[in-house]
Amino acid sequence: MAKWKFWRRMRQDLPDTGGAPPQGKVRRRIGAAVVRLSWTYLIVLFAFWGVMHWAGDRWWMGTLILFGPVWVTTLPLAVLVPAAVMVRRRSLWVLGAAAFVAFFLVMGVCVPWQTWLPGRAAGAHLRLLTCNIHGNAAGDAALTHLIIETKPDIILLQEWPSYRLPPALGDGHWHIRHDGELFIASRYRIILAHNFSDFERSGSGGAAVRYAIDGPGGAFSLFNVHLASPHGPFDSVIMGKPQADEDLQEHIATRTLQSELLNEAALGEGGAAILAGDFNTPGEGSIYRAHWTQFTDAFSVAGLGVGHTYFGQGAAVRIDHVFSGEGWRCVDCRVAPNVGSPHHPLIADLERVGPGTGG
Repeated sequence: MAKWKFWRRMRQDLPDTGGAPPQGKVRRRIGAAVVRLSWTYLIVLFAFWGVMHWAGDRWWMGTLILFGPVWVTTLPLAVLVPAAVMVRRRSLWVLGAAAFVAFFLVMGVCVPWQTWLPGRAAGAHLRLLTCNIHGNAAGDAALTHLIIETKPDIILLQEWPSYRLPPALGDGHWHIRHDGELFIASRYRIILAHNFSDFERSGSGGAAVRYAIDGPGGAFSLFNVHLASPHGPFDSVIMGKPQADEDLQEHIATRTLQSELLNEAALGEGGAAILAGDFNTPGEGSIYRAHWTQFTDAFSVAGLGVGHTYFGQGAAVRIDHVFSGEGWRCVDCRVAPNVGSPHHPLIADLERVGPGTGG
């Protein structure tokens, strides 16, 4: 026994040889790293959202971020959450806050809680389908199947080749108009149309037409919208062309002016106005906040999820919208399956809650 005590005392007095630290010490170090990374991630997310919110559609670099693959901001959660569960669960509340910022502020996830609340007595129902079919990109069969399946009352298409007509619209029950790249098919009579030719004179693309529809509950104004596309300026920036940043800044100015023009025209039509189409404008940018928050965004109030409508080059953004005045209530909105175009169709169900004013 004395010999055993001697050797144990000798072992305790031996110097540290630099061997592997105890398991508890490793766990503490990893836990401390998880805490630091979680807080860093949350701070970076807030900064990223701030750039989107304040610089998006104002500054060319902020606009690139606004239209970029912002979904990558959620990827750190796949590593940090399991690590926190294993070694530092107290960090989960920080990561919960980060997840909220990533999904709801940066990604723009929507929850249709407003449709769960009691509202005013509703009148006639209107189902609207809109899609930028990107020229010949959309297939006739897919588009026809979608129309037959969803049974919309009004169809608004952008970048539509005038020589094509989906077979589903050839049954004689539709009122149809072509206005340049814009197309409308309505089960209700189209009374008149006004083409916003100022868009074409801007030289930056875009088109818009106001229709007066003899629809349910009375006449109302319907705007088919395709604002100037940022594709050209974005490609110039990516390829490093001279003055590419100035071209993108000019595009921002053009889209701002087009939004101002449509906003003023729609507000002048009263609460029964509806605007739908490809606005090339994400909801997180300054153009959206300045010109479209006066209207009800169908997906924001009645959609579930991110509602991305455009997919291309790794990015996914919600730039196609259905906006309505106070004379309408949106009860459902969803993104339909792909029909061949980079833009997915957007379908909104609206109910009349006020008198018609368009005409």
